[in-house]
Amino acid sequence: MSLNNILRLPQSLALRLTLWYAAIFALSSAAVFVFLYLLISTTITQRTDQDLHEDLDEFAAFLSEDGIERVKTEMALDTKQAEAETTFLRLWSRDGRQLAATDLSSWSGMGALPVTLLREVRDGEPLTETLHLAQREHGVRRVVGAIGPDVLLEIGQSLEADEELIATILHGFLLMLAAVFLFGGPIGWFMARRALGAIGKVTRTADEISRGALDRRVPVGSQGDELDLLAVTFNTMLNRIQALIIGMREMTDNLAHDLRSPLGRIRTAAEMTLTSPERKAERGSLAINVIEECDRLLEIINTTLDIAEAESGAAKLNLAEIDLVELVLDACDLFQTVAEDNRISVTTDLPKQCHILADRQRLQRVVANLLDNALKYTTAGGTVAISLLENSSKVKLAIADSGVGISADEQSRIFERFYRCDRSRAQGGNGLGLSLALAIARAHGGDISVTSILGQGSTFVLELSSPLPVPSTQIADASQPA
Repeated sequence: MSLNNILRLPQSLALRLTLWYAAIFALSSAAVFVFLYLLISTTITQRTDQDLHEDLDEFAAFLSEDGIERVKTEMALDTKQAEAETTFLRLWSRDGRQLAATDLSSWSGMGALPVTLLREVRDGEPLTETLHLAQREHGVRRVVGAIGPDVLLEIGQSLEADEELIATILHGFLLMLAAVFLFGGPIGWFMARRALGAIGKVTRTADEISRGALDRRVPVGSQGDELDLLAVTFNTMLNRIQALIIGMREMTDNLAHDLRSPLGRIRTAAEMTLTSPERKAERGSLAINVIEECDRLLEIINTTLDIAEAESGAAKLNLAEIDLVELVLDACDLFQTVAEDNRISVTTDLPKQCHILADRQRLQRVVANLLDNALKYTTAGGTVAISLLENSSKVKLAIADSGVGISADEQSRIFERFYRCDRSRAQGGNGLGLSLALAIARAHGGDISVTSILGQGSTFVLELSSPLPVPSTQIADASQPA
């Protein structure tokens, strides 16, 4: 690992995940151990108490069957040799006199039973408690209970074995916890690095792209998990960005090409006038040409700005109720002369009226552009058919021509700015008409689609939002006799 990577470790997400993992696991392990410790400790204590109570019942049976001498004999047998180190027994009368006791040399500090304790045991259940004697390292569990009408038996048992068992369990847990930190840390680090590997790939790819490698993509794994989904989403975003950049480059190239021609003509005309001072009569013609070329440049620039404004959503539409049928018929009247000059038949299939909410001026440009394209690419003797279909949710205006058509490869690009088909380059125009029409349609919440067969014609369909109901005043006027 490089020095730079080591210095960045405190800021590493993998390291933080590893530490969080280790901390959470340690806390969880500690909580589990505490639970198990309490469970084991309680179980051992209950088992010890059960054994002590069984001994009381056994000595009660000895007293009942054979008398107190049998009890004393059994007391001696239970504490012979090494047992005296771990167990003691004392026999008491009700008035607090000690009747018998086993060897108490290992149990220094054991005094007489308190009178209060004798009173508690006299009529109740056996009393069980834990003693901590100054001379003994481990605690002592003691039970005092009645084994006869006037006889009490005290039994004490060292908790050394139980406490050593619990200490062994604690020691084992601490060793296990140390092993978890020793081996779990590297394993957690490996797992965190592996899980975050896809993020590292995304980071490296983004860094390479920032250096100019726009064709780089993030490798997608075969797991199908969230990280693979992140890689797929990131690659989709990169494809979109690359397409936008390519589109911007093409648009810039086309714009430069379209601006260069009129600027060149303006410059050439100006140079010719300057080098021929005697041809003063041509200066007026030069001014006219300059104005025409400037108008053409302004049209390109203004149309480009209109498209950008509409696509960005910044266009302020002057929405009002308009009759789409009336707007289409006005466009047909406007282009009637062009159609007649080219011997093109324009037919319409329109309802009496179709009221929608739209920006009249912008929608006029859309219909005019679509109708102008249809007439421009329809040969003499052809037809242009305009139809309007409406239902409760959509309005569809179709303009079909019998012109040259558009190839399948070009249909996906005809709405791009400055794009012109091979057959379009012989015609006038700057390749912005369809782009503007689509932008305006989408600004209205609609769309434009095209179907075309090369050599047979094209059909452009303008789709807009649901029509408005016919005003009641118009219905009333229509019901009146002419």
